[in-house]
Amino acid sequence: MRTAAARASLAVAGVYGFFLIFAQFAFVELLRGAGVGLGGEKAVLGLMAVAGIAGGFLIAWRGASPCGIRLSLMAAALAPEATAFPAALGVALVTGLALGMATVGLAALLPAWAGVAWVGLGTGLGYAACNLPFVFQQAPAIQSWIGAGFALAGCLAVPTSREWLPQETRKIFPVWAAILIFTALVWMDSAAFFIIQHSEDLKSGTWGEGHLWRNAAVHLLLAMAAGFWLSREGARSLPAVAWVLLAVAALAVNHDASRGVAAWFYPAGVSLYSAALVAWPGWFSGASNPRGAAWRAAWLFAIAGWFGSANGIGMAQTLQRVPPVFIATAGAGVIGVMILTRRKSLRPALAVGVVALVAVLARGGPASTAPAPSSAAERGRRVYIAEGCIHCHSRYSRPGSPDEAIWGPSHGAEETLKGEPVLIGNRRQGPDLSNIGARRSEAWLKVHFLDPRALVPDSPMPSYAHLFEDGRGDDLVRYLKESGVESIPVLMETAANWQPAASSGSPAEGKALYANHCSACHGGLGGGNGPLSHHFARKPANLLKGPFIWTHPDGNPELRLRVARVIKFGIPGTDMPGHETLTDRDILTLTDHVLGLRR
Repeated sequence: MRTAAARASLAVAGVYGFFLIFAQFAFVELLRGAGVGLGGEKAVLGLMAVAGIAGGFLIAWRGASPCGIRLSLMAAALAPEATAFPAALGVALVTGLALGMATVGLAALLPAWAGVAWVGLGTGLGYAACNLPFVFQQAPAIQSWIGAGFALAGCLAVPTSREWLPQETRKIFPVWAAILIFTALVWMDSAAFFIIQHSEDLKSGTWGEGHLWRNAAVHLLLAMAAGFWLSREGARSLPAVAWVLLAVAALAVNHDASRGVAAWFYPAGVSLYSAALVAWPGWFSGASNPRGAAWRAAWLFAIAGWFGSANGIGMAQTLQRVPPVFIATAGAGVIGVMILTRRKSLRPALAVGVVALVAVLARGGPASTAPAPSSAAERGRRVYIAEGCIHCHSRYSRPGSPDEAIWGPSHGAEETLKGEPVLIGNRRQGPDLSNIGARRSEAWLKVHFLDPRALVPDSPMPSYAHLFEDGRGDDLVRYLKESGVESIPVLMETAANWQPAASSGSPAEGKALYANHCSACHGGLGGGNGPLSHHFARKPANLLKGPFIWTHPDGNPELRLRVARVIKFGIPGTDMPGHETLTDRDILTLTDHVLGLRR
């Protein structure tokens, strides 16, 4: 029995590990990397959910068996083979079916193999493995194969026995009550997870790089404690305690000062309710045989698991802080079930109610969620934060440094620090964006987001075309366009005083520079008909014939210098961008080539 119990525990860990590291992390990131777009991503993940529900009910109808669980996990191990659309639809279908069949099958047969304490161990091992730094921090492509390894390990660990232990089954909550409790917990957890994962300041304070080993340990220890607690008649009170831990974590994560508390409480609450979720169909639903447990598991995982998770994420898409009303709503569900199903549960229900009341009262305090953005620029700022733009772009031009000549004037540390959160940036792998609104037009910014290398051939920036499918891209462009527009007079003065300190290069170099930096808009021969010219309301200048509004050649003794200044700094208020990072030598070499086109 002990060998079967250990194997069952490892099977639970394998399924959880595959679900967390592949289905929730790597697969989504691979979809985005493949340029599937928001609409395609929703379709793929929606298909996975539908397939997961179908797989669970299929097992309930056909009956759970060790062979069926193994086959489903073998199929899951093959899922990471393809993630580019439309092959991603096939991956989603296989992954969903495999997870639905494996989770329902395991929940139904676990009492045949182990005591409920082993379920806690397996749940904890799955969560802990995914939080190990050398797993959590891997690239999505490698994480997908790690997930496949988890599925294969779970497949090999599934025991063969099917003998149930009916003396260990009891009914703690009616089916409807258990579904309501776990739906409330999964919904709240999923919403909080999505908000934290997509808000860099929240993420770094809860499961950032320095917290992973600790998170792994907390997940393992609390899940094991949950298994022990469940084996000691604690099934009725455990969900309420899990909610309290999650509520404290969700409230604490909104404050800079208390974010460290959330880093401890969040994994603790997740581990408690996750162990109970796995154990409920087999031990606490009142099922008298595997088929009954399978049907209860199918309904529970369909509504609480797939539906609850999807709705939590969907309702948190535009939020940057966890709303206290979310916490109170989930608490109301837990309280209501405990009061309606058993009067003796009044005390723990009141405890939950007190925390829920505190959460509601906290709505008016400084930790409450930020109000809904009232303008496109405010919404764009949230998109900027959610997409992690601070990882590659700074928003701070250092006073008195060469930054000011390249990126524009500094606005001072005091003004920069007014932001909430502060968006100075982690490092500068791409251009500084503090004055980007003065240096680039909206049309140019949009084209760059759609296809960065069309404008900047050697750009490492990925495409963000998917943001324009639901308006987020336009909001982001508006936010950037309003950044630093007051600096236009300073930039124009800088351009007017700029003198190149170098000599030009060869005609061949000029031709190459033009092909890299100018031909996409102005055309290969300079006729203003480049492949991107149709994106702009005013066509790019015809460098062969004009009209030359800004650099007219007639009677202009400084024509070469004026053209060089336009190439270097662009023309504020138009779609003509500057080429700030080019050296003076490159600027003059390119200038000579452009002037040669006019002859």
